[in-house]
Amino acid sequence: MWHTYKQQNNNPGFKMNIVTSSRRKGFTLVELLVVIAIIVALASMATPQIFKALKRAAVAEAVNNAKQVKLALDSFATDFDGQYPSDDTAEYVAEGGTGTTYSNDYFRQMFLAGSTELETVFWVKNSAVAASAAPDNEIKRGGRIQADMVLEEGDVHWAYVTDQTNLDTGSRPLILDGYKKDTSEWDPDTWDNKVIVLRIDGSCKPTRMRVSDGKVLDWKGKDILSAQADAWDGESPTDLLKQPQPGS
Repeated sequence: MWHTYKQQNNNPGFKMNIVTSSRRKGFTLVELLVVIAIIVALASMATPQIFKALKRAAVAEAVNNAKQVKLALDSFATDFDGQYPSDDTAEYVAEGGTGTTYSNDYFRQMFLAGSTELETVFWVKNSAVAASAAPDNEIKRGGRIQADMVLEEGDVHWAYVTDQTNLDTGSRPLILDGYKKDTSEWDPDTWDNKVIVLRIDGSCKPTRMRVSDGKVLDWKGKDILSAQADAWDGESPTDLLKQPQPGS
């Protein structure tokens, strides 16, 4: 049989039928539409989870920033007999030249006292009061820290409660989210109806706002920024709360 095949194959008159197959390339329009529909459906299911994950990451970063500010505040207090930045300490740090209107003014004292040189921890992404861009961390001229270059308008997200010491009641708020621009209210959208509060004892967490009036309450249901809250022992923190200088 093999011999016969060779003879036929060597015969010029012999022709082998070669079957060729054409392969279809690409997708049809219907198939493409089906694939696109599946991708859209999967994306719509995944998007809420992605947003939630991003929000949790943003909260974690903001809490970490607040804790870094607390470290600087504690370092400052160590050098000033337990006092956190106040009108009195400003006289020693910069002869009163840091200002007393905004939280920026009090935080600036820590830079001039050498307690910190990092501006970015005072800023929070998507803040309702700070600028959209982070501070530039450029605070020196000729190798020396310059007050007019430190924590300029829009560089700070955190509000600050002045005239406190590291020996005061630990549950007192020390820094917390700043109010929305030109208001006396927190932004409910920043942290989904929560406010980040850092206290003198170092605890820091997002605390839920009361839906009816936007207040943040202590464990007894009292406004944490009112004289009725246990932490204040009848004192009123209203005049002590300093808001950040908003960005333009």
